[in-house]
Amino acid sequence: MMASRPWAAAAIALVLGAIATLGFAPHGQWYLTVISLALLFGLAARATRGRALLIGGLFGLGHFLTGVYWIYISTHVYGGAPQWLGALLTLALSAYLAAYPALALWLAARLDLLRAPSGWAAVPALWVLLELARASLLWDGMPWLSLGEIAVDTPLARLLPIAGVHGVSWVVALAAYALYRFAVEPARASRVVAALVLLAPLASFALPRPSSWTQPAGEAIEVALVQANIRQDEKWLPAMRAEALSRHWRLTQQAWPAALVVWPEVALTQPLHQLRDSYLADLDREAAEHQATVLAGLLVIEDKAHYNSVIALGASQGRYDKRHLVPFGEYFPIPAFLRPIMDVLDTPYSDFAFGADDQPLLTAAGHALETSICFEDVFGDEIRVRARESAFLVNMTNDAWFADSAAPHQHLAFSRLRAMENGRWMLRAANTGISALIDADGNLVQRARQFEMEVVRGAAEPRTGWTPYQRWGNAPLWALGWVATAGAVLWRRRNTAKPARP
Repeated sequence: MMASRPWAAAAIALVLGAIATLGFAPHGQWYLTVISLALLFGLAARATRGRALLIGGLFGLGHFLTGVYWIYISTHVYGGAPQWLGALLTLALSAYLAAYPALALWLAARLDLLRAPSGWAAVPALWVLLELARASLLWDGMPWLSLGEIAVDTPLARLLPIAGVHGVSWVVALAAYALYRFAVEPARASRVVAALVLLAPLASFALPRPSSWTQPAGEAIEVALVQANIRQDEKWLPAMRAEALSRHWRLTQQAWPAALVVWPEVALTQPLHQLRDSYLADLDREAAEHQATVLAGLLVIEDKAHYNSVIALGASQGRYDKRHLVPFGEYFPIPAFLRPIMDVLDTPYSDFAFGADDQPLLTAAGHALETSICFEDVFGDEIRVRARESAFLVNMTNDAWFADSAAPHQHLAFSRLRAMENGRWMLRAANTGISALIDADGNLVQRARQFEMEVVRGAAEPRTGWTPYQRWGNAPLWALGWVATAGAVLWRRRNTAKPARP
């Protein structure tokens, strides 16, 4: 088909990428992602190297355009960028992310692995190696829509505390490859092998739950998550300052007698120094009287630097500055001669300073907290390190930037993944939603309705101990990926005299 109708195959790849997005939150049709990827392998197996690169790129473009389209909402609708620039940034990011599946398929075609027996080892390995690279390269990585995310509500999620989300990606990629081989293998024995590989993920039913890898670290504590529901297009208006102060105060009064109260990211638009001796001093005294800790998301201006921070008030004191900033949102990783573009975006989240890597953990009720702000919780390999010494995970975010798009649902899925990878409860406070209390098995114990002013309350259990993923991170996947790929290539070269295709 590729020889006679190359553009038809290219269009199919683009559509398959869009269909693959349906496996992710909020849709959750995981099987469509597996089928789409299997069909993609089939298209690439019949293509030349150059066309395999094109097919992979178009699949990625269709996938990421439909998966991260909300970048346009944050940059244009709320960020102030003109329509053309918002669309350009969304397209540019999607094209960049699409380069990784394109490279994976080009390498598979270049090494002639898609139809070879050695492809069983190499093709899933290549896919995951490029996914790992995407999660760590250029502006500190962009792991959004990693393949393993589709398993959040499946038994396969029990692999998360062992191998992390990218380890689950490997299993999903292998299942898709097995489905492709099952459909094209003429020999009965080969089809039986493919069928057995397809059924192998069922073994995940026998794995222990994520919480089995860790242990309770004391009695459960009462927690409250504040969702003030302030729209992004109103948040920075001067007229909303008093209303924001009032809402967060009233909701916090409803939270007592919680031992820990969590506000969302940048809950108040006035910086710390303007509120320290008045509003925050009163809140500090009130929280101390209740023997509670309040985590308040605030802006901090210090030594001419702006920080996106969390301030602990009441029974416990402390501060955490966001370490992993959003490129093109909180800082602009561009040369100085291009920086006038910042004037076009005109957003209050420009030019933030990076928090230090060695900041001490915040505490509440005698327990250490692994605190993350906004999209910091999408980086599992970073969260796991600080989570080792923490009893709880806390994420404070403002997903109002993305309105009623898929982004808040996708971000909630990330919080659930982090809970399962680390075997710890996640306390998630979001300005307009979705605030949620998530247990160590990734279950939504309590959650707020989106775009409602609510306080989510419940008892959360502190946990201790390390999961295998906390101990080793992604290092075993990197090593296994390189070994599997190199071994498959060597085996292929030694066991076939078939010349490489042009």
